[in-house]
Amino acid sequence: MSTEVSCKFREKVDLTYEQFFQMRFGAMPFLAKELERVLGREKAFETIRKASEEYTCAAARKRSVKDFEEFKAFVKQTHRSPFCSHSMTVTYPGETRDRIMFNVTECLWAKTFRDMNAADLGYVICCQPDFASAKAQNPRIGLKRMKTLMQGDDCCDHIYYWEE
Repeated sequence: MSTEVSCKFREKVDLTYEQFFQMRFGAMPFLAKELERVLGREKAFETIRKASEEYTCAAARKRSVKDFEEFKAFVKQTHRSPFCSHSMTVTYPGETRDRIMFNVTECLWAKTFRDMNAADLGYVICCQPDFASAKAQNPRIGLKRMKTLMQGDDCCDHIYYWEE
């Protein structure tokens, strides 16, 4: 079999962000239900959490940061990207030398999983890995978060901080 990729595989698809998310995550609840059937709910969700964290941390380690200023710049740049700006709404209530706070008030990840009645799964796949991802970028980066849209709150309140 040839290792070259067919040109047709590189053509763009005309989808909304919402359609893309539905396609990307639509099978997840079915997979989770089958894992629950085989392993039980607790073991299934622990397995999904571990896999999600490993995936997220592998990507985070590729962009490790040397200091907190670099991390804050990365966060802001990411939120301004076309993908993020079309899939979430972010406000910045405050920033200091060793903290960056932002709230997500609209989130397509949360909307997608909540629409599938799978917010608990969405939290494990999309939200919970944020804590491990912060440490993977630099062990001195921590995260506090008390609320998430995925869990029905009015926003996701992120506070990333630099541990001295």
